[in-house]
Amino acid sequence: MPDPLNAPLDSTAATAAREAWERFPSMLGTSIATRGMSAGNATEWGLGGSSPRSALPPISLGGGIPDAETQPRHELLAAMSRVLEHPGDAPLVYGGAQGFEPLRDEIASYFARNHPGRPSADWYLLTNGAAGAIESICASFLDPGDVVITEIPTFAGSLRTMRGKQADVVGVGMDEEGLKLDELESTIDRLEAEGRRVKLIYTQPTFHNPTGLTMTLQRRLDLIELAARKQVLLMEDHAYSELYFDGAPPPTLSELTDGYGVLTVGTFSKVIATGLRVGWVQARPDWIQAMVPARFDMGNSPLLHRMLHEYMVRGNFREHVEEMRKLYALKAKTLAGALEPYGEPYFDVVEPAGGFFLWLKLRNGLTGDAVRDFAAEDGLSFPSGNRFYPGNDVGDDGESVRLAYSWPPAARLEEAAERLSRAFHRAANGG
Repeated sequence: MPDPLNAPLDSTAATAAREAWERFPSMLGTSIATRGMSAGNATEWGLGGSSPRSALPPISLGGGIPDAETQPRHELLAAMSRVLEHPGDAPLVYGGAQGFEPLRDEIASYFARNHPGRPSADWYLLTNGAAGAIESICASFLDPGDVVITEIPTFAGSLRTMRGKQADVVGVGMDEEGLKLDELESTIDRLEAEGRRVKLIYTQPTFHNPTGLTMTLQRRLDLIELAARKQVLLMEDHAYSELYFDGAPPPTLSELTDGYGVLTVGTFSKVIATGLRVGWVQARPDWIQAMVPARFDMGNSPLLHRMLHEYMVRGNFREHVEEMRKLYALKAKTLAGALEPYGEPYFDVVEPAGGFFLWLKLRNGLTGDAVRDFAAEDGLSFPSGNRFYPGNDVGDDGESVRLAYSWPPAARLEEAAERLSRAFHRAANGG
C-alpha cells in the first residue's frame, strides 16, 4: 500500500498546484502596503556595499557600521556565559511585550541620565534595533494616507519603513542649524488645507544621517513649540548621539519636554554592533502602553537582553563608549584631512562633531551617481546623496555623496581619499 507521507513530487496534487500557481503572479498575493515596495538596497539595509568591478582591494565607506576591530567580543561572550550559568530557563523562553525590565532600567540610567523625568523601565519598549523602533512607532500611530514630515535629506531606511506603512512622506529642507521651521510650518499649513493629516515629524537632531549636522538648542526649542501648537508628534532618532567627539550635544527633545509629545528612538547598534539588533522606543509610559497592542512578534530575544544587561552592569560598556568617541573622532579627522587637498574644485565638506558620516556637497555640476560609479571601478563604495531624499523635493538632484568613516581601519581612510580624488577627476572630465 502506498505511503501517503512519501508521495512522489509529481503526484496529481503537486501537478495541480504547480499548474495553478505558475499562472498566478506572485505580486497579486502581496498586501497593498508592500505591493509597490522594492526589496531595498544596501543603503536602506545599512550594509557596506561592494565594488565587484575592481581588481583593487575593496574599501567600503557605505554603511554606518562600528569599527570591526574594536567590537567587545570577549566581554559580550563573558556576559552571555554568566547569563546561561544562572539557574532556570528565563533567558531561553519568551520575554514579553516590552522586553527585559532590568535592561530597560539600565538603558534609562545611562541613555537618559540627563532627563528631568528620570525615566525607568516603564518608559521603554525594546525593539529589533532602531529600525524596529521606528517600525513600531509607525505601526502604532500611522493610518494609510497619514503624512510624515522628514528632513531633506534623511536616512533611506527610515523612508522605506514609513512608506511600508502606507504613509505619505513629505520633505522639508535643512540649514546649518537644523530643520527649517518656516518651511515646516508652511508645509503643515498647506497639507492641512488640502485635507491631509500630518501625524509625525521625523528628525535626527544629533549627528544627522547623512549630513552629520546637529540641531542647535534654540532650533530644538522652536521645533518643540511648533509641533505642540500644530499637535504633531515628534519622532527623534538618536542612533548616534552618544558618539560625540569634543563635548556632549544639546539636550534631546524628550529632555526638553519631559517626554510630552516626543517619541525617542535609540539603539545599541552604533555603540556596540549592528548585529545585536536591540533598540528601543523611549516615551512617557502611557504612550508606551499605547504601542504594545500593535506588537505581534512575541517580543525580542530575552537571551540578548540579559547579555546586554550583564555587559552594562558588570562589563566595560561605559569605558567602551568613551573609547569609541576617541576612535571615531580620529577617523573623522583623518578622512576629512585626507580629502582636504582634493576639495577644490570638486566639493565642500564640514567636519561633524560626532557620529559616522561625512557629507560632501559637490560643485560644478558633478553628480553623486557619476562619482560613485567611477569610484567603484577603483574598489571604493559609498552611496550617492539621492538615496537620502524623500523624492519629488527640491534638492534631490543627487549632487552629494555620503562617506561613512566608521567601519574601515583608520589606516585605509587616506587610501580611500586618494581613490575618491581619482573618481572626482574622472567624473569632472568625462572619464
